[in-house]
Amino acid sequence: MRNITLGVALLLILATAASASSEPYAVVIRDSVLVKLNWAEVVDTLVARYDADVFTYNSSVWEVQAELSAYSPHYVCFVMRCFEVSSSFVADVWQLTRDLDDDIYGDAVWGIVTGYDSEDAVRLVSGDRTFRVKTVLGGTMSCDLTHYPQVTATSEGTYNYYKVKHLDGTVEERWDGPTDRTEWLVSCVNADSIDMFITSGHAGSDNWQLHYPDVGLEGFFRSLAGQVYGDPHTGDNININSVNPKIYFGLGNCLIGKIMTKSSMAPCWIHTGGAYLYTGYVITEGPDSYQHGATKAFFALQAHYTWPEAFFLGNQNLLFDIENSTPGANPPDRDGSVLYGDPALDARVSEEGIYDPLLYTEEVSVVPGGQVDTFTVTVTMNVDGKPGYNSKWGYRHPTVLLPERVQDIVVEYTDAYEAVVTDNFALLYVWRQGDPDLLAGETREVIFTAKREATAGVGGTPHDDRPRISLSAVPNPFSAGSRIAYRLEEQCRVSLSIYNVRGQLIWRLPDAVQTEGLHSQAWDLRDTHGTRVPGGIYFCELAAAGTAITAKLVVLK
Repeated sequence: MRNITLGVALLLILATAASASSEPYAVVIRDSVLVKLNWAEVVDTLVARYDADVFTYNSSVWEVQAELSAYSPHYVCFVMRCFEVSSSFVADVWQLTRDLDDDIYGDAVWGIVTGYDSEDAVRLVSGDRTFRVKTVLGGTMSCDLTHYPQVTATSEGTYNYYKVKHLDGTVEERWDGPTDRTEWLVSCVNADSIDMFITSGHAGSDNWQLHYPDVGLEGFFRSLAGQVYGDPHTGDNININSVNPKIYFGLGNCLIGKIMTKSSMAPCWIHTGGAYLYTGYVITEGPDSYQHGATKAFFALQAHYTWPEAFFLGNQNLLFDIENSTPGANPPDRDGSVLYGDPALDARVSEEGIYDPLLYTEEVSVVPGGQVDTFTVTVTMNVDGKPGYNSKWGYRHPTVLLPERVQDIVVEYTDAYEAVVTDNFALLYVWRQGDPDLLAGETREVIFTAKREATAGVGGTPHDDRPRISLSAVPNPFSAGSRIAYRLEEQCRVSLSIYNVRGQLIWRLPDAVQTEGLHSQAWDLRDTHGTRVPGGIYFCELAAAGTAITAKLVVLK
């Protein structure tokens, strides 16, 4: 994990986190499929790419629960033949990946690698590890065109109408589109310039109806025997044959992610449509559907996570809102959507062009400590807005993936209504229905202590090869002043500093060589300019003998 030092804090901007290959990656496959040469190639490719561990089961995926729990994966890839992927299996995957520890939330980003045949599955895990969504095609107007570099958004309800968003940020409305969009949309996909295709409206496991709510004068996209194709209102079928990697997103479609046979839309889009990531409902989509609105929120509206990460974070928001009886949350969505593709594929919005700013900026800072580290997760509003659940397609609660797994979590402070911190993410409940907008520049944060798994040894005990030094403050908490005490095991140069929660230096004792033994230093709550500091949490860092330890100071108001 790449760390950027800022004073005592390690400022970790998640958008620039290290590559996914360093994270534990689990491949789960039925043992009878693994012995098949072509499917074994899929597994071998993933093992080579991610240094993955392989977990096999005989009849039920739940057989690997204990092993997965002990492995604590960041990603779980289920490798399956498409005709074995049922809606009940998708529900099992959701539940299994939540049951790797004791909380109700998800424990791993997951995806199902499949295809019309094994060659499709091999292709999904053999291409580039990254691709960027620059050009979006919408078979619906519900595609948030101003949040992507360039978009053509067509209307499912109004003939001839569409919008075009250009790289320079301009948007134009046009009325010269065809009455039946079937051939037009097929030609756009076949041009191999589309990075994401979004659909909505009536659909089934093997079709998408272009017009909504009735069929009207438009056609369908259909799938059969590995081929996805356009079926115009009049005229011959037009095959879709595209090879460039893309996301297919059945935003508001019923059952379009459900695989009934090898002729279903998902395996056919993977086979001939170039879908490297395919997301759709395996249930009937309804007016309160939640999951897909949450996915696009974390992908393009309020954060720029990868598509699989956004899919994961959206579900954690749904679980939170179900748990707290938030109006409009749709419990059937909890296990009702599927992601086909490599869960570690770094597919995210391109930085090219001009588009609307994200709702907020998120930061994670880490102050290393002796036994535990102190984490601060902060969100800062970029524009006025509602960072919480307020509609089917609205924003969601700010939820931040942590840069590495943590354990023994203790929430010390938050100015949110509520903060949920798990081993892999932090959720801030900062806006509820009826509240006014949060304003640009406003911040919300949660501060918690935890042990980082990366620095934990057997049984969760942190490795500690550093020279023995100790640090404490009495009293703590305090309002008038405190005495900072520390012990040195040898004579050495000592640096004693105090920082605020943002890693900014507040006060420093001049460096000096000090003798072995017990020392103390008074702090009168004044900064380097002689100004009394406000109440809050501060961190005292003792750097000595080639190492540094930190103690938390709580200043009462």
